[in-house]
Amino acid sequence: MFSDSLSPATVPHLPVAADLVDADLDVSLSTPSTLVVHASLELQSHEAMDLALVIPRSRCSGERPRVAALLDAMQAAVARATRGGTLHQPRRVLTSVAGQPHLVAQF
Repeated sequence: MFSDSLSPATVPHLPVAADLVDADLDVSLSTPSTLVVHASLELQSHEAMDLALVIPRSRCSGERPRVAALLDAMQAAVARATRGGTLHQPRRVLTSVAGQPHLVAQF
């Protein structure tokens, strides 16, 4: 999804305000009950894996999820992708805002 040449210093953090993500995330699927945000998990081995962050609509304000909901969805997706850290060691998770990568979490 994103170039491996993006160093942690060059990727901005995801903007937040109060308890909401303060940006329009690039949503890959929107239903009445869920919002799905595409993300990329970069591993310690410098490989990347695509993730789908599934967020309940009840934890969103329009198309903007609450920060806790986004982090919960990210943790669940990373756990599935890495089998709880036994298969791969995560490095960071990136998502896209207006086509530009933003840091969600760093491990």
